[in-house]
Amino acid sequence: MARRPRNLTALIAILRDPCRSFAAHDEAVRLLGRMGGQAVEPLIALLDDPDSAVRGRAAAALGRIGQAAIKGLRRALADSDPVVRGGVVLALGLTRHARAVRPLIGALDDPVAEVRRRAAVALGWLGSSYAVEALTAALQDESEAVREAAREALAKIAAGE
Repeated sequence: MARRPRNLTALIAILRDPCRSFAAHDEAVRLLGRMGGQAVEPLIALLDDPDSAVRGRAAAALGRIGQAAIKGLRRALADSDPVVRGGVVLALGLTRHARAVRPLIGALDDPVAEVRRRAAVALGWLGSSYAVEALTAALQDESEAVREAAREALAKIAAGE
């Protein structure tokens, strides 16, 4: 039987601590994701943290929670840091929920190619036919990486993966 994390406050503190190792941050993200709904509000609050690394880790944890976190992740798509936005689009894809499709389609218009590429990848994970038109348009993107991710996502959708 899996142990349930008990100390939400301690895990949030780990996410905020820049002196912690990557492994500690990663473990905190994993455990917060397992906590589910009770971790959503504190993690959404971290999306306003002045440190972009903290915002990115909070988005990753929200992605592990799933549907309950989509509203907060949608808001984080407006973050000024493209690294955070890129993390948010992957987190939305990790939710594996249909409500993530529309914001991911919007992210295909991000000014940063890496965010657009990640949005295409995440849409491929979701496998929604609603994304086909937007992904087809992304085949004309100026970035080869975005075009390749769009091709792969369309192939996954066509294969029903």
